[in-house]
Amino acid sequence: MILSIALGFAMLSTGNDVKGLVCPMTAEEVNSSSQTIDFAGTRFAMCCGGCPDMFKRDPSAAIKSEKLVGKTFGVFLFDPVSNKRIDDKAAKGGTSDYKGTRYLFANMAEKEKFDANPKLFVKAPTKEVLYCAVAGEAIKNYAAAGGFVDVADTRYYMCCPDCLAKFKANPSEFTAKVTAKVSKPAAMDSPK
Repeated sequence: MILSIALGFAMLSTGNDVKGLVCPMTAEEVNSSSQTIDFAGTRFAMCCGGCPDMFKRDPSAAIKSEKLVGKTFGVFLFDPVSNKRIDDKAAKGGTSDYKGTRYLFANMAEKEKFDANPKLFVKAPTKEVLYCAVAGEAIKNYAAAGGFVDVADTRYYMCCPDCLAKFKANPSEFTAKVTAKVSKPAAMDSPK
């Protein structure tokens, strides 16, 4: 039993602790064995088997529900200051919960920067590109991305930190290469 619980937590964790999180569909507390869905770079844990399909139908509406006000219901898969992919083990700077989402930080300096002005780092682009414009390769899911950059109303995911740095240095060089790959954020099962 203890091994099952530990394995369930490890599978969910792909980097994110669920302590204090609620299901975005019911606002009920979730546990480490909960199924998770990724949407717009954020991981959401579901309380029961019926919630994932309902969430996938309209994730944007689900996360705007009045019953979620004041609760934390998602974990952002990236450090919002460095824009790099992060998980619990790499979150040496701890976490901050802001407007329903838990953010993880690589170090305390990034957490302090975020906490001083979260609005500066929290954006909700309406479009995204799950394709590294620098390396020219598809990114199979949010968890596989090495980082992201927001340009206007579009979030561009990169395959690795090196590509992230190159893209940040000159976004206009790369955005034009992937205009055909721009789409709305999609809800998808979290990788196992």
